[in-house]
Amino acid sequence: MMSENLTVDRDRCMGSGQCTFYAPGTFDLDDLSIAIVTDEHGDPEDKIQMAINVCPTRAIALSAMATKEGAQ
Repeated sequence: MMSENLTVDRDRCMGSGQCTFYAPGTFDLDDLSIAIVTDEHGDPEDKIQMAINVCPTRAIALSAMATKEGAQ
């Protein structure tokens, strides 16, 4: 079974806030104005993909992860 993992590379993020504009239910800026993921499913997929696409430093990644079926 596959699952997706949404991450922000904190070393690359410049804090432009574009991700929070396009997907405010998924991203926020922390006290250092660096993007964080608050809820991987906080917005529709198209909004999250738009946030990934407009990130000026390409700091946001969505990667597939294998998960164990039936894991508790």
